[in-house]
Amino acid sequence: MSGVICDAQVHAPDLPHAGRAHGIDPGDLVRAMDGAGVGRAMVVPLAGPGETVDNAPALAIAARDPGRFRVMGLVDLPDRGATIAALRALHTTPGLVGIRVPFVRALYRGLLEQDRLGWFWGAAETYDVPLMLNVPGNLARIGTVAAAHPRLRIAIDHFGLEPYTIFDAKGLLAEIGPLLSLARYPNVSVKATALPCNVAEAYPFPSLHEPVRLVVAAFGARRVFWGSDLTRLTVSYADAMRLFTEALPFLSAADKDWVMGRAICEWSGWS
Repeated sequence: MSGVICDAQVHAPDLPHAGRAHGIDPGDLVRAMDGAGVGRAMVVPLAGPGETVDNAPALAIAARDPGRFRVMGLVDLPDRGATIAALRALHTTPGLVGIRVPFVRALYRGLLEQDRLGWFWGAAETYDVPLMLNVPGNLARIGTVAAAHPRLRIAIDHFGLEPYTIFDAKGLLAEIGPLLSLARYPNVSVKATALPCNVAEAYPFPSLHEPVRLVVAAFGARRVFWGSDLTRLTVSYADAMRLFTEALPFLSAADKDWVMGRAICEWSGWS
């Protein structure tokens, strides 16, 4: 492959946070990226204690090195007014290219399952804000959203898999069925992030090969974004990359260029 590699998800910086994921300090992140040959990364802030939202520390990372970092920020989804204001202002906020919503949180998941987010989808579409959604178990609802808002750019985190869950090969194939059904919507893309965390295998992670083949075949390489979710990787950064750059013979050189960076950069408007 010839293009710049862009990691679709890293949590940074490392601050007090809610939930199990943790962050990485900017210096350590740069050293890890340099060691693995990763040129760019999408920084996803972590919610603070009490689910507080503060994108400023992540935006400071992008401000220090705008050629290397962009931010997929958080919003306080239950606060409709503040969230709409954040969406409206997004394209005037340096370094901020989209919003990530973790529907693994009980409160957010409840809003989704009760169909109380029509205003959010509509505002994100109106203001042309790309969304990354961590939404295991609720992909059918996202299909409904994608159909109703065809100009809304949606990326599904982690192949739609439940974080911190280990699957065998058969289980993985069953789990990605709902994800494959979303390929019919041209505004839906997929983040191939943290996949080694869902198998109890070392490189080359054989159970992941067929699910990746099916997803790339369904969505096309231009709608699949490689990423690490670095701070919860159970393998080396290099091995998480090598799964896509070396271990999958069905990916052409052009496919790898798209999946490993070009696709997410174009999707997010990062020229």
